[in-house]
Amino acid sequence: MRIASPIKILSALLLSALAAGCARVGDFERPVPSYFHDEMLPVVGAYAAQRRGEPVSSAQLTDDERTLRHLAYAIIAPPVTKQKWLLTITDLQQSRVLPNNEPSFDVEKYANSIIDTPYRSATARYSRLVDDIRTDSLRVTPFFTVARRVVDMDTARERSLAGASRLTPAEHQIAMARVAENRMLIGWVYRRLGERSRGYKFALERLFLKTPAPAAADAERALRFFDERLAKIPVLSAQTAYFPGSGDVYKD
Repeated sequence: MRIASPIKILSALLLSALAAGCARVGDFERPVPSYFHDEMLPVVGAYAAQRRGEPVSSAQLTDDERTLRHLAYAIIAPPVTKQKWLLTITDLQQSRVLPNNEPSFDVEKYANSIIDTPYRSATARYSRLVDDIRTDSLRVTPFFTVARRVVDMDTARERSLAGASRLTPAEHQIAMARVAENRMLIGWVYRRLGERSRGYKFALERLFLKTPAPAAADAERALRFFDERLAKIPVLSAQTAYFPGSGDVYKD
């Protein structure tokens, strides 16, 4: 159902504007629980997503689906956390107030944040890069472990639709929309991890050109390990990483 009420559209825009001062980051860059972000923004996001023609489900989130969204936040959010407005964009994207296809990971901005920030030594810059790479490496397994369970349950959900008695078109649409939402999120995270890998590589190359140091070997090893971990992510399903509007299918 499309939202046509001008009042609802205006309310969505006003709430989106209020989010500019409400970015939230907790331990390990996970989102801090917030009524505004967890309850209000998703309602606004549902209106906005429907207006864009994206699937929107009114079904309650399962425990795994909620965990999946929490784990995704730190991967989707930019690693340059001092730029709070970028985190605000992440909140608006994850709640679907804004589409999640822009902006992509800015490799030059990330590299500049390391190169231009004052440090006591060049080694400290490499240490920052290594820490960021290793932190992302540790995020891969927890996210895709939960993603596997979500995909398995979605597969079972799809199969159950065929045998469900007195199934209404609305119920079918709600169930399939949730499956699509989960697949979109998994695809978004997978794409973001690939973007971060390319960003780390770019940063390492530029950092070595400007301040070569033995510590570059540590960063190179960390990046190699990260890429190897990404390469081992299982293909959850042919459609798991479908990203609407891109015209591509990203396999996990």
